[in-house]
Amino acid sequence: MKTIQAFITEDGRLFQFEKEAQRHEVELYKHAIIDEFLSSPENPYTSIPQKGISRQSIISWELWKKNNDK
Repeated sequence: MKTIQAFITEDGRLFQFEKEAQRHEVELYKHAIIDEFLSSPENPYTSIPQKGISRQSIISWELWKKNNDK
């Protein structure tokens, strides 16, 4: 038998890596506001692939701010 380290998010999902768990939690907590921005006229990227890239960039930005005390 082998002991493993895992990370459980607020919604009960299990992740092998802490960064994946952190990213998932940012998505959980910021989902509504990110979607609101992506659907607003302020977002110039309206195609589905561009919105996906924008979503990932916003989540990465939020993680960077959190991990760098910004």
